[in-house]
This record gives sequence, structure tokens and C-alpha cells, in this order.
Amino acid sequence: MRGLVPLHAPLQQRLPVFDGVLDLVRCGRAVNRWIPLAAMEFLLYDVDRVLRSGGYLWIDHFFSKGADLSKVYGPLIGKLGYKKVKWAVANKTDSSGLKNGEVYLTALLQKPLFRSGL
Repeated sequence: MRGLVPLHAPLQQRLPVFDGVLDLVRCGRAVNRWIPLAAMEFLLYDVDRVLRSGGYLWIDHFFSKGADLSKVYGPLIGKLGYKKVKWAVANKTDSSGLKNGEVYLTALLQKPLFRSGL
């Protein structure tokens, strides 16, 4: 039977899980714009590795500058080719968020069942 296993892993290493076995991966508030872009890309492709076909990637409360979300992070996430089940963006309303034009992204993305061209 499938179960729920909370896992907190550092970004500098691969997830300690076999390929294609997870139904859901949630990346919480610790995954945000302060992570170097190369580490973010490594994380996303490692999540892709461990998710089964049809599995879900839940990006929860990811924050960045609004312009960076549309120019950098959105296209980076889009490279995976996942179906957008939910993609919600809201302004970050604390003083730092208002001053710097920061936004929160909460997204639920579904890994394709089959990939063409790979």
C-alpha cells in the first residue's frame, strides 16, 4: 500500500528515493528565489526523476519578484512539460514584498503519462 513519507532533504544531493515511485512531491516555503538557479533546476529535474507518470508536483508558497517569475522561474518550471492543474499567483503583502514587487506562486502540476520525443 502507498503511504505518506515526510522527507526533508538538502538541495545539494539527489532525493534518496528510487526513480518513478512517488505520487506527490511538495516543495514548501524553503524553495524560493534565494536558491541559486542551478540548484533550483537540479531540484526540479530530480523531482521529475522520482515522480511516477501522472504524479503531482505541488509548489507551495514559492516567492520571487513578479518579473523573475514570468521571465526566469515560470519558464524553468515549464521545461518539465507538466500539465498545469493549478497556477495561482498573489502579491506578497508584507513590507518587503510590497517594496520589492514580490509574489507568491502556488502551483499543482501533473507529470505527463507519456513523453513524446524522448
